[in-house]
Amino acid sequence: MQKIRKTVKKAIANMAKRSASMEANTACPCVNFQPKEPQDVKKLRKF
Repeated sequence: MQKIRKTVKKAIANMAKRSASMEANTACPCVNFQPKEPQDVKKLRKF
């Protein structure tokens, strides 16, 4: 049971990190709305 919980936690953390990385490298499709990004997300940029 502990092994399953640990695996699920790692999978969720990995998905969250990938999602944040993708969002850091894309712009908002709305014309006037681009929210401020946290510093940790800005570090994930690839440009």
